[in-house]
Amino acid sequence: MNDKYLTISYECLSSIGNSFELESMMSEVVITFYQKTKALFVGFYERRDLSSPMIYAGKDIGYKAEFSQDKDECSLLQYNEFHIVVLPLKSSYMKFIYKKENNIEEIYSMVCNFQRKINFALSACAGVKELEKLNDELELRVEKSVEQIREHEKMLLIQSKSAIMGEMLEMVAHQWRQPLTAIGMISNNMLFSIILTESENEELDKKLFENELEDINKQVRYLSDTIDDFRNFFKESKSKQEFFIEEAIDKGVSLLRKQFEQSSIVIEIKNKCKRTLLYTYKNELMQVLLNILHNSKDAFEANDMKNKKIIIDCTKDDENLIIKIEDNAGGIPEDVISKMFEPYFSTKKEKNGTGLGLYMSKIIINRHLEGSIFAKNIDKGASFTIRIPIKIKKRGV
Repeated sequence: MNDKYLTISYECLSSIGNSFELESMMSEVVITFYQKTKALFVGFYERRDLSSPMIYAGKDIGYKAEFSQDKDECSLLQYNEFHIVVLPLKSSYMKFIYKKENNIEEIYSMVCNFQRKINFALSACAGVKELEKLNDELELRVEKSVEQIREHEKMLLIQSKSAIMGEMLEMVAHQWRQPLTAIGMISNNMLFSIILTESENEELDKKLFENELEDINKQVRYLSDTIDDFRNFFKESKSKQEFFIEEAIDKGVSLLRKQFEQSSIVIEIKNKCKRTLLYTYKNELMQVLLNILHNSKDAFEANDMKNKKIIIDCTKDDENLIIKIEDNAGGIPEDVISKMFEPYFSTKKEKNGTGLGLYMSKIIINRHLEGSIFAKNIDKGASFTIRIPIKIKKRGV
């Protein structure tokens, strides 16, 4: 092969495999061969049964290539005044058309020598395309899995709230017992006053009745507020809201206070970050606080403790609000503390514990409130620490 064809061969060889995208790669190959070998036509056919090229340069003469079933050899054909070189590739082929001339053997030899190189480049393109397809499928599967996980978490959140609904009804009973008793006593006093007044032919004390009716109204408002508190707690938090941290802590504790007083549990709040404004899911934060407080209550009952006390300590640093909930209920067994945030793990099977409370607390804090939660044993009990980023609502959004 003379210097001229060595140069042509090198330039044609250099055009192969410069892209992993089939059309781009083969366009460069076709154009380079067309220009450098002075062909009348060069075409790339994506499949062997196709008569129309995917990519071509020049003008075809209408000759349709035929292939042997058991051979993939390059062939040189004569058709009228033309030489035709057919280069079979893996599942495709290339066709080269030249005018009849003496140097066709050198061109034919060069084209045949490139068969393996072009096949490698085509395999690389096919591999990348398959990889991209797999990657797209994987992305879709990941998106679907993430969506399924989110839906599952929503269901668990609802299930978790439902699991404590019975306890909430018990709380309502505790919250209502005192005002209902007070209403009953005031009503009886009013009725007794009416009876005495009628029997002694005296006038009713209007001022006394007004005061007692006002007392009844106060108790009724308290009952109504209690219902609103519980209803709001069970309302799904679909959007973030602005609130001061003491609103969530005080409201959560108020839902439990009567029940905890009945069990002789003292709740002490040390809030060093009052008037700290948050922009997050208030009800979900309250649910976490209730779950942890219930956990302490169960520990007190299980260990038959005296001088029961829970301390809620709220502090903050430059970026986070930190809520610590500590009790003196005896602590968490070592074989439990590492599993307590796992789904469906419960030490209260005999009490129909679902094992969702602390698991959902972790999900809520980590994913919904973008914070963290962890537990450890302290001197006489357990300590839960919640860290929540201090975020405020952007004005005008």
